[in-house]
Amino acid sequence: MFTDFARYILFLKRETKHALLFLACCFLLGSTLGQSSSLFDSDEVMELTLRGDLKKVFKDRGDDPQYHPATLHYQADKNTINIPIEIKTRGHFRKISSNCKYPPILLNFAKSSTPKSSVFYGQDKVKLVTPCQGDQYVIHEYLVYKLYNLITPKSFKARLVKVIYQDTVKNKSSDPYYGILLFSALGHPKNYSG
Repeated sequence: MFTDFARYILFLKRETKHALLFLACCFLLGSTLGQSSSLFDSDEVMELTLRGDLKKVFKDRGDDPQYHPATLHYQADKNTINIPIEIKTRGHFRKISSNCKYPPILLNFAKSSTPKSSVFYGQDKVKLVTPCQGDQYVIHEYLVYKLYNLITPKSFKARLVKVIYQDTVKNKSSDPYYGILLFSALGHPKNYSG
């Protein structure tokens, strides 16, 4: 776990390194108190692959985006877990194509199709923050969420991920990008897309 944080130091400026050291100490302390298989209880960078007609999804950036079928893949205990989900674009500024190549995505999990052994079991809707100006900004944003978690429970839970987009129509894959999975334990209004 600490080695993941050591990799982030390359992206960080001097003023951010103190916050990083503080977070690393908190994470190490937390890891000695017990492990959990919950999605947001681990600070390990999770590698995900999102598959589907992503060109169609990424073009659906209007005021009322629709859900599109997709599959989420990740490795767990040397097994590939495949979860059929629905996804749609979300957000405001980052959803505009002239601002960001990849829009933020809302991942919608169906309880019936999510394996009980999966870290995603029990999740309903999870936000995926995507890079807009580069990976280092996503990492900085992740650190802000983790700092805010230390201050108040009324904050988004966050998990740093590396995500690959695989368009099944064009049979093309993106480079891996850092992203952030977000979940509000307090819930949010039905139409909230932020």
